[in-house]
Amino acid sequence: MSGNDHGAGGRINTTAAMLAHMAPCRDTTPEQLAQLIDVHLGELREEEPNWTLAVSKVAGRGVFATRDIAAGELIFRERALVVGPTARKGQLSTCVCCHRLLPTQGFLCKQRCTLPVCEACSGSAAHRAECEHFRRWQPKDADAEEEQVNPLSLRILTAVRVFHLGKEQRHLVDAMQANAERGFRQEIIKAAQCFRNFPTTDKPFMDQLFRIVGVLNTNAFEAPCRTDGRETLLRGLFPLTAIMNHECTPNASHYFDNGRLAIVRAARDIPKGGEITTTYTKILWGNLTRGIFLKMTKHFMCDCTRCNDNTENGTYLSALFCREQGCRGLVIPVQTRTLQPDWRCLTCENVFPHAKMARYQDFALNTINNRINSCSVPDMIHFINDLCPRFCPPSNYVLIEAKLNVIWRMTRFDTDQYTPEEVAHKDRYREDILAIIHKLGAGECTLKKLITEEIQ
Repeated sequence: MSGNDHGAGGRINTTAAMLAHMAPCRDTTPEQLAQLIDVHLGELREEEPNWTLAVSKVAGRGVFATRDIAAGELIFRERALVVGPTARKGQLSTCVCCHRLLPTQGFLCKQRCTLPVCEACSGSAAHRAECEHFRRWQPKDADAEEEQVNPLSLRILTAVRVFHLGKEQRHLVDAMQANAERGFRQEIIKAAQCFRNFPTTDKPFMDQLFRIVGVLNTNAFEAPCRTDGRETLLRGLFPLTAIMNHECTPNASHYFDNGRLAIVRAARDIPKGGEITTTYTKILWGNLTRGIFLKMTKHFMCDCTRCNDNTENGTYLSALFCREQGCRGLVIPVQTRTLQPDWRCLTCENVFPHAKMARYQDFALNTINNRINSCSVPDMIHFINDLCPRFCPPSNYVLIEAKLNVIWRMTRFDTDQYTPEEVAHKDRYREDILAIIHKLGAGECTLKKLITEEIQ
């Protein structure tokens, strides 16, 4: 950040200073946006990139190939513009700067800003500005007898960090698209109640804060970071990665290097002029689940080829068992691109209302999730192999998620602790998932690379 952006002592200490250079640029042209992206990428920008920004028929702006791009080829790398904690349950006891696990006592900032920070980072330049920011707002928990992290105030730390970015970086944030979701405003209102002196009557500041929170909630990614052998999810804004538009089986895939670097590669061959797409959902979710997620979080209904095929390239990821007596056929949604379709059995051809099938789907989801959260790996394997087939088809995405869970858990720990039979089950689960990825036409996607351990 330029020294001209600061008040006395090189620190931002007034609302007016925080709002300096934050003039709206929401009607930014692709050319202007490209210039901001180039500055953001810095030395990571290739001399002759194989991508460009242009107007997209899918949604506003997009990323397009400037030449033919082969499957597996690097498209770009991008550092996070801003990073912060997710404030998720189970992710509260890590330092907001270095992300190390904190001790059970004495883990809050000694300056009483109430942010969880390790002793080494508490006096660092990285923490100083946000510490002063929070203390100026006077956290109500600062006087609490018992130390605890407030997830409501912790959640807005990433937005606060945006105010401390440089001029062009802040222009880039303001140039990004943001959904005007009522829940985003509630997030700020709840956070404001954690402080005695939150500037709720300062309309320009609050408008800008609402805008920043909208940008983050629309565009930020949860990126895994490993510190001292422990994984933490970070909330990172990667603007170029976020500009890529969604497709349920995209032609590009992204993954993160230690929470702060996004790497995007072609999953399939991409022709010159083709739009480079990513996915905003999990690639193995069924049509209905993806549709609900996109509608609730991104406020659109996808119209890609996969969403218009109720078999999903013959993977039957949404399929459930028929409940007619004597029939164990697969039941799949009849209509596509609707959140409450009728369902039809492929064997007996009976049609069932969505409400009935949704209950069965919820039962399967809850049953499997409860097991994932409570079972050991051997118990999970027994559950998948012996119990799940009684109520869930082998193709259903929630059972696939259970198999993925076993793969992740067995991969992260020393395989010597598992029996050869358990390892064989893991390998079979991997082959099952790879077969589905192949049927979907997902190519060299990140999930494929992860479960074959090509990337860590």
